[in-house]
Amino acid sequence: MATNDSSEEASLVRTLSLFDISMIGVGAMIGAGIFVLSGLAAGEAGPSLFLVFALNGFVTIFTGMAYAELGSAIPEAGGGYLWVREALGRSQAFISGWMSWFAHAVAGSLYCLGFGSFVTLLLVEYFGITFGVSESILHKIFAVFAGVLFTYINYRGAKETGLAGNIVTLIKVTVIVLFIIAGLGAYLGTPNPAADFRPFLPKGFSGVFIAMGLTFIAFEGYEIIVQSGEEVVNPKENVPKAVFYSMLAVVTIYMLVGVVLLGPIELTPGLLEAAQRHATGLPEDPALWQVLGHFGELGFARAANQVLPFGTLLILVAGIFSTLSALNATTFSSTRVGFAMGRDYVLPEAFKKVHPEKKTPYLSVFFSGALIIGMAVTLPIEDVAAATDVMFLLLFLQVNYAAIKLRREREEMN
Repeated sequence: MATNDSSEEASLVRTLSLFDISMIGVGAMIGAGIFVLSGLAAGEAGPSLFLVFALNGFVTIFTGMAYAELGSAIPEAGGGYLWVREALGRSQAFISGWMSWFAHAVAGSLYCLGFGSFVTLLLVEYFGITFGVSESILHKIFAVFAGVLFTYINYRGAKETGLAGNIVTLIKVTVIVLFIIAGLGAYLGTPNPAADFRPFLPKGFSGVFIAMGLTFIAFEGYEIIVQSGEEVVNPKENVPKAVFYSMLAVVTIYMLVGVVLLGPIELTPGLLEAAQRHATGLPEDPALWQVLGHFGELGFARAANQVLPFGTLLILVAGIFSTLSALNATTFSSTRVGFAMGRDYVLPEAFKKVHPEKKTPYLSVFFSGALIIGMAVTLPIEDVAAATDVMFLLLFLQVNYAAIKLRREREEMN
């Protein structure tokens, strides 16, 4: 029996390149935030939406620097949990580990639900396919399908995980870049571009802060890069590079989307009529940002139809790939935190088992996958998003404090 346990607790294999982990980070950050939450954020911030993304990126970069430093100095599976354990002891590590594992699993369920929403809307509105069930049930079925699929992919191996993430991330980034290029071309051709951004702060700075809270989850994916430190080739160099490359790419893309979403888009009678059909409560003589906010998670998709041919359809398809890549990254991260906690006996020993052939923490993968699927089936998407934001903020607070303490205590970090 002892021999079997030893073979199952083998070390993880270093197979992920700088490109692989950078794409994992980009895939996690360009997820539900830009496709699902940008319309809602526009309804709060108005034309200052791009400022919301810039401020969130500025706030996040400081925690990103701490993650890059610690991920390079201590390149092992576990990330924030591991650093808090080293700096603050096992009691604080127990809290941070549970928050990290649970927060990534909750985020994974959010992406499952986002995938289910986009696929259901695509099938029902464009193809009239319901499979004889209600839209709410169809939504849950596709959410479960996504959870099962990426649990299996993460079981197969880190290389498969990275390859799947690279493919879906490249597809969605291509669509977003096309949207940005077409939108900027149309916007710069208008006679008075600045007029579209007046009033710049229709709800004051309170609207900006609310929008920042709504979209903060979109900037949490960089910590997933350091969760893979034990499986990265040359981690001391590649982990910090991947953190900064992915953050630079994502913040730039988000700001440009914020400009294009409210710059060249016109409030046409057709767009206004569609908004009135979508839900009640739209004010009389609304501004464009109010209409996009009224569309909620469909605001980005509706706006894209004016910029690109079949824009709504393209954004729905890109949104599907976006939620899949974010689900892939968060599932990967959740399983690695569970693995690290099992190795420290904070979670049951089963979490530390490594498959003798796949070289993945397969039981941690299955436990995390079950948690993701369970929450996707039982919890509403608004509660999932709110819980995720709070737990990540608390985790980041612990990690920043751990970075300060480790910097004072470890010579190799000075």
